Amino acid sequence: MAGESFTNFQVFLELQRRNEIGTGQANRIPLFCSEIGVTTSKTVMNMGVPFSGAVRGESLNLGFDIGMSQKQINLQGMILGQTITKQKSGTSAITRKLTAYEMAQLIHSYADSSSFQDDQNLSKIVVKIPSRVNHEFEYHTTGSGGTVNCETADESELPTIPFTWKNREYDNDFTALVSGGKTYFDPSQDGIGITGFIRNFNTTLSADQFPAINFTLDFEEAMVISDNFLD
Repeated sequence: MAGESFTNFQVFLELQRRNEIGTGQANRIPLFCSEIGVTTSKTVMNMGVPFSGAVRGESLNLGFDIGMSQKQINLQGMILGQTITKQKSGTSAITRKLTAYEMAQLIHSYADSSSFQDDQNLSKIVVKIPSRVNHEFEYHTTGSGGTVNCETADESELPTIPFTWKNREYDNDFTALVSGGKTYFDPSQDGIGITGFIRNFNTTLSADQFPAINFTLDFEEAMVISDNFLD
């Protein structure tokens, strides 16, 4: 089983170097995922009001929404033998075919690096999802095969947008310090993803799956401080 057999990858890990260099598939690693879990954990300070039960006959809690959440992507799937393209600053792109075992070793070594290594640090994950509605809650006017009716078309024909925690521009009336949600719901945007870091990456070498390798990956959303003073 080879990665080239799967032409419609929808999940990618991106190297920090891609912030500087990289178009198409350069400086990104496609992943064949069978399950994608998304977790959003809200942080709310919850405090009981003293004597509220004695006065009201029912206790009262006050929750203080301080605008904090933890966001995580959990991936499960298979690592396949596939071709990747890498490009460093001031050099031409190189394309190489790796075995599934080499791909697993590569991702493990990258997860073990830090944000100081632009060519090793996996700082972004891109998950593409089918979409009917744009940033203004209007239907998209094009699909994957050209112009389609996005209200009634099959999901396989719909355009894809990157999964993010962004809100549509329609909902951003009372939001400060944001540019609006138009970009994040534009199917032409290929490089937008979720920035953060890999918390866990696990692989299982099994004879039953040879030559593919099962994996699980936990990616946490964050704005990582990554100024490379070595550059």
